[in-house]
Amino acid sequence: MNFFKSIIILFFFLSCAATAEEKAADVKNQLEIIQKEINDLVDQGGKYVYLQLARKNTVSPFAIGREADGSMVMLEVPKSEEKASFNEKIYKLRELLASGANANKFISAALFVRAQVPHKGEDVDGIAIEMEHKLGMSVLRFLPYEVDRENKKIKFDKPIDKKKPSVFFANHQAEVAGK
Repeated sequence: MNFFKSIIILFFFLSCAATAEEKAADVKNQLEIIQKEINDLVDQGGKYVYLQLARKNTVSPFAIGREADGSMVMLEVPKSEEKASFNEKIYKLRELLASGANANKFISAALFVRAQVPHKGEDVDGIAIEMEHKLGMSVLRFLPYEVDRENKKIKFDKPIDKKKPSVFFANHQAEVAGK
């Protein structure tokens, strides 16, 4: 009888190990999908950043939301609100992204804002990108850049990423934590 109990226990532990490996593979696969979806947003936004810098040497705040079918929606503050302050424009874009997230329209979103960060006594120009995913990823990226007007070149330096609290998908984080 002990032999059969040992076999049953062995099968139990082997099945638990297999299940754990499957879950780890699922998590890894899911993280790769999330990263790809975020990268797609940053790539699309980066093209628009480059275009704005080339045309007018500045970047107006804008946002991009990714829908479940993979399509992307670009959001800008309407021309009718040009007199709104810089902070009001950013707040409005965050509000639009959160509204889309709460309506389950967006699965990921990014907000792009021109920013300056002090570094070694000088202000460094860059783009602040708030990136979030419905399944929990939330990162703030600062992407420094230099514009060489004489040679008509724009050079982007190495980005700096930092975790941040979720803003757009804040209502979804409780769902993710409960799963």
